[in-house]
Amino acid sequence: MSLTAPPPAELCNEHVSIVRLHGEACFYCGAALGRLRPAGSNTTPVPGGTREWLLVACDEHRRGSTR
Repeated sequence: MSLTAPPPAELCNEHVSIVRLHGEACFYCGAALGRLRPAGSNTTPVPGGTREWLLVACDEHRRGSTR
């Protein structure tokens, strides 16, 4: 994807819901209601390679991530 979200380690900790990393809620604020749009992806190492996680953002944070 052309957009890249900040690495999860910079925004996430053990208190952040996994739905943000699974693209079911805004990666930046956790909003799950309203329109969610693609906001890039992150990759994590897994046995045998890497796993790409597609991320989404609410309209407010999507506008901010494209500037």
